Amino acid sequence: MEKYILIFLFFLPQLSYSQVINIEEKRQSYEKKWTGKTKFSFDFNKSQKVNIEFDNTTYVQFNIKNFSILFLNEIDFDRAGGIDFQNDGFQHLRINKSINKTYNVEAYVQNQFNPVRKILNRKLMGLGARFNHKNNNFLGISSFYEVEKIIDGIIYNDVRLSSYIFMKYDYDKYFSFFTTTYCQPKIDYFKDVKISSEMQLNFVITKKLSLNSTFEIVFDSYPAKDVERLIYSFKSGITINFN
Repeated sequence: MEKYILIFLFFLPQLSYSQVINIEEKRQSYEKKWTGKTKFSFDFNKSQKVNIEFDNTTYVQFNIKNFSILFLNEIDFDRAGGIDFQNDGFQHLRINKSINKTYNVEAYVQNQFNPVRKILNRKLMGLGARFNHKNNNFLGISSFYEVEKIIDGIIYNDVRLSSYIFMKYDYDKYFSFFTTTYCQPKIDYFKDVKISSEMQLNFVITKKLSLNSTFEIVFDSYPAKDVERLIYSFKSGITINFN
């Protein structure tokens, strides 16, 4: 069994959970009937103030013939001294039907929340297509209906387009790069748009040591009141393989 130590160094403010979820990086293997993973952690600390942290990540994918069903759940909660520094999560269910090696159709539903970013609840359902260009580079386009409830009482009922592109480049056995970009404009007002882009760079130094860096940026042209339109994060890490 391969063993790794992954050390992350944070150079810029970490991205607060965005409305646009990168599903591409969360897809599981299509080679097995069942794949998935789950992780739970809980931390309670009381000194002068009470600090509570909880997170859960669960990915499950079921594959049969030309169909796949993907379920994702992520919850991240961090409260210290009665103040929520992080409180977000989502549940996502996606059904994919493969037409051939190039074309797929997909249907999905999603529930999410993020009070820190003033999102009390956001529900959506959508239908679209996914295209495999070559070398496992993907292009997707869909349309979805969303109901978004903001903490100040405002409720949005919108239909949005959603397009994304996933590209991966393996220049040699030492260097790889991939990027995923989502764009979700409101269908009747394209100036109301949400954009998310994630880029990751991996560099293999030796068989046991590699470097990786990830940059993520999110833009919302009409965010909730007192929430930044542009947020970003950059993190860099070292992976040590003891195999």
